[in-house]
Amino acid sequence: MVIKLDERLMDFFLPLIPETMRSCLEEDDVFCLGSLRDETAVGVLVFTVREGLHTSGVPFAMIEIQWIGTAEDYEGREVASELLDALSDIVEDIPDSVMVCDIPVEDRYDQAEEFFVARGFEFEEDDIPTMRITKEDCRTQSRYAEAQHILKPDVLKNKPKGLVPLREVPAVTFRKAIKKMLRDNSFRYFKNLSEERDAYDLSTSFVIMHDGEISSVMLFRRTRPDELHMVMLDAVKGSNPKEMLNLLNYAAAYYFLKEPESTVVKLMLSEEKSKNLAVYIFPYKEMTMIRRGYRR
Repeated sequence: MVIKLDERLMDFFLPLIPETMRSCLEEDDVFCLGSLRDETAVGVLVFTVREGLHTSGVPFAMIEIQWIGTAEDYEGREVASELLDALSDIVEDIPDSVMVCDIPVEDRYDQAEEFFVARGFEFEEDDIPTMRITKEDCRTQSRYAEAQHILKPDVLKNKPKGLVPLREVPAVTFRKAIKKMLRDNSFRYFKNLSEERDAYDLSTSFVIMHDGEISSVMLFRRTRPDELHMVMLDAVKGSNPKEMLNLLNYAAAYYFLKEPESTVVKLMLSEEKSKNLAVYIFPYKEMTMIRRGYRR
């Protein structure tokens, strides 16, 4: 039997959820399903529901599977299938929705990919490089660490020319810029960008503007209190390429100086240019490759 978990029941299923994910469970867009057998918690599925925007410009609901796990004694007994079926029933009632899952590109996760493929998920041909950045990475792995450039409070005073916090950008201007980027055929973000400014973390997202128009964008979502997820680093076609480097540099300094020590930043580097910039700033940081699957 699958049930929707509330505060009353959460403690019963908590041992099945990784500790690193537990801090996000109280967020408004995070939901949990639990599987019960003989009054025993045997499985759990954690997912988020967020607004997305297809590359065609059509809005949709993105149902992102954050975790699906089964109690060790119940592995191989269709618990995960039962949970995914229950989620599918929920998604059927949400118009224009897409289910998404991310799986690390490692041999030990091949079985997980096979599980999702057998249930209708299609995985993108190109793997997505990701970096997880910590405060320690900023201290020890930054190209500028020895000179302490990235760690100086002064860096926040010397903003890149035209830099504006996202909260100060008119919603109409932001929407226009996102639509313009999506019309570019070379733009290949993974269909989860909202054109609504307030869908992003307003305290850590920035843009660069010239003459009232956005030319470069760096957008974050706070997926849980101790994790920021960069969902976009890009520039409008024809923009100065140095803008993106300046933007990423500034964002790294802002994160280091403003965020708690425990906060981790997850960089999804789906564009070659954003990957190259991340490697330039954090040259010794290893990347993890992610396979992204969709079910429409």
